Amino acid sequence: MALSALKRNPPFRAEHIGSLLRPEALVKLRYEVAEKKATKDQLLPVEQKAIKDVVALQQECGLHAPTNGEYSRHQFWGTFFETLNGMEEINLREGGYDQSIFRLYAPDVKSFMHAKQVPNQVTVAVGKVSHTGTSSYMPEFEYMKTLVPQDQWSNIKLTLASPSWYHFRYGPKKAYVNNAYDNDDEYFADVAKAYQTELKILYDAGLRNAQVDDPNLACQSE
Repeated sequence: MALSALKRNPPFRAEHIGSLLRPEALVKLRYEVAEKKATKDQLLPVEQKAIKDVVALQQECGLHAPTNGEYSRHQFWGTFFETLNGMEEINLREGGYDQSIFRLYAPDVKSFMHAKQVPNQVTVAVGKVSHTGTSSYMPEFEYMKTLVPQDQWSNIKLTLASPSWYHFRYGPKKAYVNNAYDNDDEYFADVAKAYQTELKILYDAGLRNAQVDDPNLACQSE
């Protein structure tokens, strides 16, 4: 598409990237849930209150594209990959992987390693990837719709993990195992189809402002 043909009249002049600083109480409780010192049922009301407060703050600041600050996610990328057919989260404590799986220059990996920790959320393709037909992002969007007037639903911004997120994190041919794929082209073809389904589900629900949340890829080249 020619540059001159691109849309140049966005509905607002300013927005933010989507991730916001989490309240300390939410961070603490999320760790307690992970350590089984608290339940997910205890987490939900704290999470929703934090989202309600941060949406109100954005509105007070005059921002027209509110997000939930990614407060409903343990990590910024959420659980999209984890809920796809063919994807599986492997656990370090069960001997599922070691640090050799990672590209050590990936920003989040580098931060973990600097703290002398191995990242503890690792998901790989163990079979052919496909969408289940149910969106893991939908609950976030539906709750956001309760916090803004209906005529502003189209401005709600939802961030989505990059299709290349887990592939970017891992070394060559480490994003898929057990001969799930012969090469990257096959892997990304199925991931792309899963994203097309996800975006169609969200679009049909009224989402009009989706952001691929992985800005580090803008400066990567092979």
